[in-house]
Amino acid sequence: MHSTECVIIKLANPTAHKRAWLHETALTFSRAVQYGLDIAEKEHISSRTKIHNVVYHIARELGLQSSYARMSVNAAVSLARSYFGLCKVQRHVSFPKINGSQGIGLGINAYKIVQTNGRFILRVSTSKHHSYHWFPLCVPERYHYRMPLVYGDAKLFQRGRDWYVSLPIRITTTPPVCDGEHTFIGVDLGIVRHATVSFPDCVVFFNGKPARQKREHLANLRRRYQVHRRTDRVRQQKGKETRWMTDLNHKISRRIVDLSALYPNPIIVLERLDGIHNRVHGSKKFNRMIASWAFRQLINFIKYKAAREHISVIFCDPRGTSKTCPKCGHATRSNRPSQSSFRCVACNYQANADYVASCNIAVQGLYAFAHGPTDMARLQGQTENINSRPDGAQANKQLLVDSNPVSS
Repeated sequence: MHSTECVIIKLANPTAHKRAWLHETALTFSRAVQYGLDIAEKEHISSRTKIHNVVYHIARELGLQSSYARMSVNAAVSLARSYFGLCKVQRHVSFPKINGSQGIGLGINAYKIVQTNGRFILRVSTSKHHSYHWFPLCVPERYHYRMPLVYGDAKLFQRGRDWYVSLPIRITTTPPVCDGEHTFIGVDLGIVRHATVSFPDCVVFFNGKPARQKREHLANLRRRYQVHRRTDRVRQQKGKETRWMTDLNHKISRRIVDLSALYPNPIIVLERLDGIHNRVHGSKKFNRMIASWAFRQLINFIKYKAAREHISVIFCDPRGTSKTCPKCGHATRSNRPSQSSFRCVACNYQANADYVASCNIAVQGLYAFAHGPTDMARLQGQTENINSRPDGAQANKQLLVDSNPVSS
């Protein structure tokens, strides 16, 4: 089995000649991508074959090498398919246009990582046969062991005055060996709490209130800048919130995986939340919270960190997990009198709603693990007593509140 990760490495101060080549190639690459988008919009197509038949030869005439031309077609197809996918879910979006640089797509045959005297150098092909540009890389020491594992299509892009390369790392993973019963760990993802994790002997909450307050502060700040026409200040804020949220998701996922590794044969159970951004709507503030909810990124971080620790990750159907009683199995909306509280109208069981959802997710993980495809709806009448869960969790779990995941 193989898994692919991505590392971003900075190019070490390219010379003026090399910078000119990078800017010229990036501009030509963007023109080829825009031409592909024009064809896709005019013909209303997203077929890779049809776009390739038209765009590839134009990209070659613009001066792109064959590998760069192929990558420009891939970029145009990806953007076109994203647009048509959003149209299918009735979202009002405009057809994508290339306003700035799209970077430079590097096909697998267009570059090579060379190591000389303990340094790593990126060798990039040019439009001339057997002609290359050599870019020394600023590789952190923690990435040295990964560089020989680079395999696949890469990308050169610019941030400010600096140039970076995004490299795919292909890692061979081995399936975990089970020498006993599995421990199912349920993870409930949300906005009020980033994650609620149900372990056999405790439950850990990752409070999302500080993150919501910071997002609101940044949104209000951008709004004030726009009112006063301070577009320069708005540009300075570009990417700040995204980088901060990425760092937070890294820390939360690391904490979840590290705690899971303490139990025998752990299996992390996550909800399959595909399409939730399109299904849930509310006030303007609520919609902004949903749109900025980076749950998919958190899931991806958990998956690849768990793979490194040889921990399995499976998905379950999220329907009804927050309104089903884990003690008697009764499911109704009336069990949720408020966002944070759960009270079963049948057996009067009371607990935190996110905790209840994480327990039910762990139980659903057992059925998903035993019955195959995890995207199927659950069987009718499928219930489980909380005291007979497969991981031995009891109703009187210790509650561990992580109010500041940033410091974890």
